[in-house]
Amino acid sequence: MEFEKFLEMNGKKFIDVVKILPEALPSGKKILWKEVEDGKIEIFVDKHSAKGGNAKPIKIKRFIEINELLFEGLGLRFGDGIKLQGGVNRVFGFSNINLELHKHFLKFAKECFGIDSTQFRVAITIPPKLVNKLEEIELNISKELNIPKENFFKTRILEKRNHPIVDIKITSRILGAITQILFEKLKTILFTNKKFCAAILKGIIASEGNICLHAQQHRIREITIAGKEKDKRDFIRSLLLQLAIFPDKDKEQDGMEAVLITGLSNFKLMKAWKLLELHPEKRKDFEFGIKNFKVEQSRKGELRLKVLRLLSEKPRTRKELGSLLKRSPDTIKTEALLILENQGLVQRGEFNSKARLWKITQKGLEVLNSDNPLEKLRSRS
Repeated sequence: MEFEKFLEMNGKKFIDVVKILPEALPSGKKILWKEVEDGKIEIFVDKHSAKGGNAKPIKIKRFIEINELLFEGLGLRFGDGIKLQGGVNRVFGFSNINLELHKHFLKFAKECFGIDSTQFRVAITIPPKLVNKLEEIELNISKELNIPKENFFKTRILEKRNHPIVDIKITSRILGAITQILFEKLKTILFTNKKFCAAILKGIIASEGNICLHAQQHRIREITIAGKEKDKRDFIRSLLLQLAIFPDKDKEQDGMEAVLITGLSNFKLMKAWKLLELHPEKRKDFEFGIKNFKVEQSRKGELRLKVLRLLSEKPRTRKELGSLLKRSPDTIKTEALLILENQGLVQRGEFNSKARLWKITQKGLEVLNSDNPLEKLRSRS
């Protein structure tokens, strides 16, 4: 489905679920549908079309509105929603320790798909130290999420847990497949709208983001977004770049793979786009950490101009540039070099000993020698 084929009604865009239904599940069972009440359709399989068990029917909205809530929910699912037992194409749900995120996922399910919270089942995992509070924990979760207690699986006890982990899920091959197809189809519109890029990032960061503060200054040192597979990290990087947020080189240590973000300019843009707002604790840490940065001394674009001037003299390392400009090498990289590189004004050169040299490009020289270069350098794009 191409972008121009999305439906428009009352000034809003929708996707017709019927148009994206696959002909059959991987099992070979043919997928059928019929209209039911309240603008919903019931999706089911032809029991006689192939051997094996039959996926249970599911009722959802036929027309799903393309809005920010939809992308926020897909972002949550992109992170913690695909870790549920059963796999991405067999389960629709979410797993986390923070009930506010579960509530947001349930809002996404209700408003976007027409799926009520009472249709979900709950699986809880707790550490041994909380066994004596098990009934209290289950009742609280049932009340907070509006999911009946009879929908709960038997709670598991695991030594490695420090906090209760709550899984909410609907086991459905049909719904899992539809959600994954929907996500792939929406990529055609996602990168045409910065608000949608921000929305899906909110969900991904809420579930996979981590904020690290300096121990002494209590300001943000780095923000990481976990992603084991390179294609997932590349997808996250592409979203960030749409918002003019320039990530560093990925962390690739086994078991710690993540997109890495540093630099006050990047953090300010993350604040402007409210990328940390869904997770209450992460939002609190982010707001605390960004307040502890020192007041910037240079005008917007001034540091980049100084870097260009120094590189016009000869290639230099970021450590050399930092020493000359009395800024940290990390600041030089994130506040100037990565932005200038994206603009095509500087490029990476050979290594000098163990450090990489950076050098100005012909385009960079032209900007430097033009009228009012500072004005041209104020943009990050």
